[in-house]
Amino acid sequence: MSLIEIKNLKKHYDVGEMKLEILKGLTLNIGTGEFVAIMGPSGSGKSTLMNILGCLDKPSSGKYFLDGVDISKLNSDGLADIRNRKIGFVFQGFNLLSRTSAVENVELPMVYANVPEEIRRRVEQALRDVHAEALADKMTHHLSGGEKRAVSIATVLSMSPDILVLDEPSANLDPASRRTLISLLRQFTHTKIIATHDLDMVMDLCTRCIVMKDGSILADAPVPDIFADRSLLEEARLEQPLSYLLMRQERQRNNSGAS
Repeated sequence: MSLIEIKNLKKHYDVGEMKLEILKGLTLNIGTGEFVAIMGPSGSGKSTLMNILGCLDKPSSGKYFLDGVDISKLNSDGLADIRNRKIGFVFQGFNLLSRTSAVENVELPMVYANVPEEIRRRVEQALRDVHAEALADKMTHHLSGGEKRAVSIATVLSMSPDILVLDEPSANLDPASRRTLISLLRQFTHTKIIATHDLDMVMDLCTRCIVMKDGSILADAPVPDIFADRSLLEEARLEQPLSYLLMRQERQRNNSGAS
């Protein structure tokens, strides 16, 4: 059985007397250990799907099974419980408390989850996992974008989640911080789902890509197959990443040399 199973999932919002459809009957499975990218233009529904996958929201209809649990039937307390136990959601805007230290931010989810006896050990381990031990006592408003991203990842790792859900993880990072982030994510064995416009990051890290448009899944395939399909990319208003083009050029040179 897949870790995540979604069947005919729909999401709408009531706007006055109108019903605004955001997700239009999505069906997909994600297995344990997969690294999946969700891509698409603005307004495609990927942020709404990410929120549902991260148990921050519920579908209007359809089914979402997470490790066999029917998420669509849970109330707000049930959603909060499964978020604490199963999911680490890394927000684009870091979601760190200013005027507090990195350690205090990493501790906070465990305080809410009432695991005081393990806090110090898990905080130290989470900061080691992201190579941020030296940031422990720094105030978060003094951290760079890359340092904030590392601390925000440590914050969710401290809860030992099965799934990492990352929203635009490379946004607003300088090139060095982006390379560090890629190296970091490559180390983790969690099931990982990212929503991103960083196509080179997808090429570097992900094995599978789900392309969305207008609330529907346009394509779901291995990353190289997605980037090889220029008509698909054009329809989704995406481009072939530089890393893919360089890889293709290298293959062409090798083939020419072999002949």
